[in-house]
Amino acid sequence: MAMMVLDDNKPNSQPPLNTNISEAIVRLHRRGASVHLTQLLSKLKPIDIAKVLNNFPEHKAHELFVSIAPPQHAAMVLMDLERGHRQFVLTQSSIEKAVAMLDTLPVEACQQVMADLDENYAKRLSEAITKANQPQEIEEPIAYKEGTAGSLMETNILALPESTTAAAAILAVQEMSSHDSIFYLYVVDEMQHLTGVCSLRRLILAEPDKTLKEFTNSRLVKVHIDTPQGVVSNLISRYRLLAMPVVDEFGTLIGQITIDNLIDIIQEENTGSLMKMAGIGSNKNNVLDQSPFAIFKTRVPWLITAFIAYLLVSAILEGFEHTLATVVQLAFFFPIVIGMSGNAGSQTGAVVVRGLALGSIHDAHFFKLLFKELGINSIQGSFYGLCLAAASYGLFFNPLLSITLGIAMTLSITFSGAIAMSLPFFFKKIGADPAVAAGPLALAFIDMVGSINYLTVAFFVFKL
Repeated sequence: MAMMVLDDNKPNSQPPLNTNISEAIVRLHRRGASVHLTQLLSKLKPIDIAKVLNNFPEHKAHELFVSIAPPQHAAMVLMDLERGHRQFVLTQSSIEKAVAMLDTLPVEACQQVMADLDENYAKRLSEAITKANQPQEIEEPIAYKEGTAGSLMETNILALPESTTAAAAILAVQEMSSHDSIFYLYVVDEMQHLTGVCSLRRLILAEPDKTLKEFTNSRLVKVHIDTPQGVVSNLISRYRLLAMPVVDEFGTLIGQITIDNLIDIIQEENTGSLMKMAGIGSNKNNVLDQSPFAIFKTRVPWLITAFIAYLLVSAILEGFEHTLATVVQLAFFFPIVIGMSGNAGSQTGAVVVRGLALGSIHDAHFFKLLFKELGINSIQGSFYGLCLAAASYGLFFNPLLSITLGIAMTLSITFSGAIAMSLPFFFKKIGADPAVAAGPLALAFIDMVGSINYLTVAFFVFKL
């Protein structure tokens, strides 16, 4: 049976429950809003809930009582009910729910409740509690959705009540059977809600007589059981944590995710992102274990869009056939301009995709980042444009060709940065993986725009 540390310093008298809250409980119950009712009751003190229930007939009190969660909260409300209400509510509950509630109470409190029950029912309940606390040969874990915090967490955690002293907490750490995953001490209130966290170093340095509530950190970084694993890894990385507490919908501490649990996940996600950026899908299987046809099926979809884009580039070149035929030297420098713009775009795309993945770049940063990348790439474009103009003049002594190449290189690299920066934001907006935007699709789009830019500049400079 689970034991709870009781706070003997808690005053017996409680302020009267606000009438509006009492009316809200009744109104939600009449409307059948069970979810909202449960959420409201989880935020109230047990004694306040008991005051409301004691004012209702026993059957009505039971109808409200079933909306109380989690079990430890319901058990504390049960203890504050009048004797008649307590007996009726408990006997009308299922054996399973009764066991779940009583199993959270101290032994003395549980015996007190059992003494007020019918002898036959008390016997059945006692047998069920004994059976529930017997060690099981096979323990089925609670199934949480794959890829969420619940599926990654472990329940071997150190959690103590707020009223525990530092000396008692250190003793509790020493008495734990396993210390492998103990990075932090978690502090909970009387309803097992997470209220604070403390490193073991800070615990050791604290004054022995101080309670945990007095020196633990109440500014918490925590996740819900349904939080995606990618968000969890970002939070742990951002705040440089060794472990992250996991809570349920009521704020109850149920486990933690350690950095060890996330290492493999982070590696898999990074591998998947790199493969998508390379345009080879997200299949993480060893290439040596796959057949050529299987690899072909994985890679071909990512290249179809690029293939179509390059067909468009060919069509664009055909439209400028006269220009290329008149100034043949333009064809010599075409790969340089297109290649450099593609490389510059890849740099920008990698930075943006990485920032979006880590959470350091958000949608609100779009225009700020756009202007910054335009400035950076315009400087790069001007530099390489001057270099290419000088090199071409040294080869062909054609000033118009040098001017064309300088302007085309500057504009192509500048535009490539804007395109490579915008595509990941667009993909994220439509719900796709931003990493895809840094692969062959982005390169093909940059090449297409660069080709149009190059030949258009040549057309106007030479006035062909």
